[in-house]
Amino acid sequence: MKKILKRTILFICIFIGIMLLSNNSNASGGLILRNLNYDVTLNADGSADVTETWRIRIEDTNTLFKTFEVDSSKYKEITNVKVTEVKSSGNVDLTKINQYKYHVDKNCYYALMYKGKFEIAWGAHAESTTKTYKISYKIIDAVKNYNDCSEFYWQFISTSSEIPADYIEGTIKLPYSVENLEDLRVWAHGPLNGNIEKISNDTVRFTVEDFNSNTMLEARVVTPNTIFNKNLNTSNQNKLNSILTEEQTWADQANRKREQIAKQIETRRRIMIAVFIITNILGLILTIVVIKKIIKYHKELKNTPRIKPNQELDYYRDIPDENETPAEAGFLYYFKATGLQYNMTKVISATMLDLCMKKHISFEQVPDKKNQIRVNLISKNTEELKADEKLIYELLKKVPKKDSNSFTMKEFEKYASNHSSEILSKFKRIETIAKKSQEQEGNYSKDLITKYQGWAMKGVLYIFLAMASIVAMWLLAIPSIIAAVYCFRISGRYNTLTEKGMNEKEKLKGLKKYMEDFSMMKEKSVPELILWEKYLIYATVFGIADKVLKQLKVVYPQLTDTEYLNSNGYTYLYLMYSPRFNNSFITTLNNSITTSYHSATNYSSGSGGGGGFSTGGGFGGGGGRNGRKIKSYIIKESPSFLSKLRLSNFGTLFI
Repeated sequence: MKKILKRTILFICIFIGIMLLSNNSNASGGLILRNLNYDVTLNADGSADVTETWRIRIEDTNTLFKTFEVDSSKYKEITNVKVTEVKSSGNVDLTKINQYKYHVDKNCYYALMYKGKFEIAWGAHAESTTKTYKISYKIIDAVKNYNDCSEFYWQFISTSSEIPADYIEGTIKLPYSVENLEDLRVWAHGPLNGNIEKISNDTVRFTVEDFNSNTMLEARVVTPNTIFNKNLNTSNQNKLNSILTEEQTWADQANRKREQIAKQIETRRRIMIAVFIITNILGLILTIVVIKKIIKYHKELKNTPRIKPNQELDYYRDIPDENETPAEAGFLYYFKATGLQYNMTKVISATMLDLCMKKHISFEQVPDKKNQIRVNLISKNTEELKADEKLIYELLKKVPKKDSNSFTMKEFEKYASNHSSEILSKFKRIETIAKKSQEQEGNYSKDLITKYQGWAMKGVLYIFLAMASIVAMWLLAIPSIIAAVYCFRISGRYNTLTEKGMNEKEKLKGLKKYMEDFSMMKEKSVPELILWEKYLIYATVFGIADKVLKQLKVVYPQLTDTEYLNSNGYTYLYLMYSPRFNNSFITTLNNSITTSYHSATNYSSGSGGGGGFSTGGGFGGGGGRNGRKIKSYIIKESPSFLSKLRLSNFGTLFI
């Protein structure tokens, strides 16, 4: 099943990727013409008045260009250039300047020779918007008269154009109507999806949708030479038959290409049908397989009971395990909740209290300094300590200066900042040690967690399968989601402690509830006050020490007498109510531990052992400075006739 799922997911992901790539293949960044319109009026003297209307989407561009190849054998010159921005509030004529500029000023344009070409450029100055411009100009000698015909042959867009267009439309108006419509001959060269037509005896119209960049567009109009009776641009030769032969050749080439494209489309269609059939058959097979798995998972879920404690305890008054360390208790209590690592500062504070109870360290107030705690290390054999307590004690031994067995918690904070890697490493080891200890006690099982992870991974795979099948095999989506739900529910049955561990956790929860509600109970004679020092260690692990201390003050009035507490052998309880701390002693201790932990987490270590980011850098591979990139886009246009080879690459439209 795993192999089938993996292979299916891989196949579907590849299929989706191909579909996405094919859908995005025509996407173009930068500029895009939403609509491009050409209005061409041919005059009896052979000149042409052209108005181009650009509705263009502009991004981070301050200048637009249009260039014309200069060739006296094709036309004489471009004159009467004018650029206008079309606005809803009214058209704005741009100001003409007679100087070349790489970045043209806003609301300005020029039309002049530059580097052997005639160039029209105007300031756009837009970050992201759609604008409309009209560019008008006159082409002198655009039409050539031959003995047997007149010809207008103009390339509107060349293959060097980098701007795509959603829609292009153009009209070509003759100076006079032809008597016989058959004497008006029109062709267009460019995308095979374009169309050119005679809409009347004196008007030609061409259209193209989804025009790609780096594609040419040109039109050719041939009429009787009487239409351009004032044209002085003449050639003493017969041209009509050679034009017809040339266009027929190109038309045949275009039609052959259309046939090839049609065959390719048909082949792709058959492939898509085959893929559709195969994916649906595969989807049906997988659906059946997944449904069978759902039936199996349903039985698995019924046969996998939840691991629960033997009984739910409202309150628990005894110490759950006399030999249990704060880290071990915290591991059980926070299991499947926030986790031990997120409560490590509470565990460290509780462990230090426990070490104080076991006479390995002692606490005292720093004279003349409020909210300052001094920790004294007592020379004693640590063999009786468990591994996590020994780890913390050995860490504390490194903090004092030479020839000293004590340190303040401020010094501990400084040590943590200077030894971040060591602090973090030891704090992480505490959880590992606690987990191993609870496994040895039978409270935690690696096998349960392994099963939990396995079922959770299956659930994730089914989710991915459901997401992928929505595109290619939708029938498979619903059973995949159902299978995922079953897998996650089964995994939840294994994401737990053992039954023994659940019983121990229930005792800890009962103890917490007892300590929280102690002052409201009718029976307040037990436990004895000395036992509360042990209780407070657990209260620190649970994060309720301050709440417990307030209740104890009500139940045991003698707690207000610190001299009594100090003289009766209490290890740290007398410090809990000392007026020298703005907060309680435990809160002050915990705040210091928290500060130390955060210092270790965020401190930048120069030793290479890890830690936070530093201000260094600049080794030669930097990302550079950011700046607004100004793009200049050029539509290059040439009236020169393309070679037969070039035209054959794009095809022709013939009417």
